[in-house]
Parts: sequence; structure tokens; C-alpha cells
Amino acid sequence: MNKKTILAAAAVLLALGGWWTGRILFGGMDAAEVIRKLSSLRLALALYGAEHKSPPADFADALTSGKLEAVPELKLRGHFYSSKVRNVPAMGITDSGDWAYVNDPKDKNFGLAYIDCSHKDEKGRYWSEF
Repeated sequence: MNKKTILAAAAVLLALGGWWTGRILFGGMDAAEVIRKLSSLRLALALYGAEHKSPPADFADALTSGKLEAVPELKLRGHFYSSKVRNVPAMGITDSGDWAYVNDPKDKNFGLAYIDCSHKDEKGRYWSEF
């Protein structure tokens, strides 16, 4: 291969990589889809709470109890795909782009699942407000 061919191939790979990275970072689910998924997390927590008389101390307990088959995938604009729920002692926005769950029984929001994102959806609402 000559130098021009190698440079051309490198330019194509760089362009495709930039397109892919842009799609991953700047694409995202619409609000209706995200809210449906958040609702499934909250429903699982409500079912767990009804059966055990208290929200779980760890979100994973809702999974292992069979109230939710798997954590739904979340993809918000400016964040990578995520299928995890972070246990946090109090509601606070760190802009992780993940689901979050308040697991401290002393906190007023104990048992709340929310979206840890400081950005706005397509209608101008903050994700963390849902």
C-alpha cells in the first residue's frame, strides 16, 4: 500500500468513528420512551414495597425478588447507553446519565427511582424532574 492509500483509509475510519461517536453521544430516546421505562422501575419498587412493607434497601433487591426482569436501557442525549441503577443516599443530580435510587431510609425520598441527568428533554423539561 502506498502512503496516499493509507492516509485515505485512515481518513475514512476517522470519519466513521466520529459519526459513530456523535450518534452515541448526541442521539437519545424521546421523553415518552424514557418515562415508560422509569415507570416500570417505579412499579417494580411499588410491588416490592407492597409485599415487604418497605422499599428495598438496595435496588438490586427488586430485581432478585422478581419484581423486575432487568433494568431497562437508558439513552439520553449527551450520555452513553446505560442499564444500571445507582444506589444513592439522597437525591442529587450528578449528571451520570444513569437511573438512580434513593436507598437511605432516613431520607425523605427513600424508595424514589429517578433519572440522574441535568439536561433537558426535547420539550425543555429537566430529566431529573420526572
